[in-house]
Amino acid sequence: MEMKKQIESLDTSDMWSAIKGCPGQITHILDTYAGWAPRQAVEAPRQVLYLGMGGSAIGGDLVRVWTERLSRVPMAVVRGYTVPCWTGAGTLVLASSYSGDTEETLAATRQAAEQGGRVVAVASGGQLSQLCQTEGWDFVQIPGGLQPRAAIGYSLAAVTLVLVAFQVLPPSVLDELSAGARLMAAEGEYWGDPDRSENEPLEAAGLIGKRLPVVYGAMGTTEALALRLRCQLAENSKLFASHHVLPEQNHNEIVGLAERIKDTGDALVIWLTDADDHPRVKLRQELAARLMGTKGQPQSSPPMECTLAGSGESLIQRNFSLLHKIDWLSYYAALLRDCDPSAIDLLTQLKNEMKPG
Repeated sequence: MEMKKQIESLDTSDMWSAIKGCPGQITHILDTYAGWAPRQAVEAPRQVLYLGMGGSAIGGDLVRVWTERLSRVPMAVVRGYTVPCWTGAGTLVLASSYSGDTEETLAATRQAAEQGGRVVAVASGGQLSQLCQTEGWDFVQIPGGLQPRAAIGYSLAAVTLVLVAFQVLPPSVLDELSAGARLMAAEGEYWGDPDRSENEPLEAAGLIGKRLPVVYGAMGTTEALALRLRCQLAENSKLFASHHVLPEQNHNEIVGLAERIKDTGDALVIWLTDADDHPRVKLRQELAARLMGTKGQPQSSPPMECTLAGSGESLIQRNFSLLHKIDWLSYYAALLRDCDPSAIDLLTQLKNEMKPG
């Protein structure tokens, strides 16, 4: 009951509904754009270049992991003003900007088009929409009115649909998206209710306290979700966090974090795992936890680690489940810190100060 009072007093922009509505975003796009095809003939691309920033970029990270398993077409994600020199004819350029006005994405899109890339844009409107009309680029419009990070269902489904249309991903992926949306909706009924017992995202949020969240994913399964959680903790929870991936973490960061844990004990390691994690990665996680000192703490001490995983029959379904779980975690972490999960005053200030004149 106390948490529901926090929701009423702090969540003035209703981030709760935005998170709970993510599955509906996916089904909305799949229904609205069923059978979508580009205006000009489809030519199978040699490579895919995804352009985006912040909440509009994370969908590209997730889809890139899927393409590595399901496609022979390489895909890269660019967060910035410029594109690689290999961009050109044969490059499918996916420009994603929720507002349509993200200056980095606009600049990179123009450069990609100048180098001969074929542009398809995803946005709610803005300058990117206008550019598509002027240049004759394909455009998938998604509903506006949300924070970009809260619109991931729209952008993720739209980008996946485009990749299916260009034969980069098989049509069966759309069935996976539908199944993932149903799974998220069912789990969201539970996780969105703070009065439910054994609410895993709420319990995990409660472990953070004043400690540094250190998020670890695994290459090829949960790497994009580790970044998602770090960013959601920053924006929703107003918490600085770090993230890394296994097995790379074992080759550098393990030393530094072990020293911090020994010196201060103020870190909470959050492991994001999946059934498809490489067996040696699973072993590396177990060994790293023991060697860093996060496993085997006295029962009287607060846990120094927690493990989160998604449910579902496939990697895509489990990615959706875990995505939903960590979004709820960041939401509850904000409320536990007496923060409005929607407020991003510094980002707004920086954007305003970047405007010319």
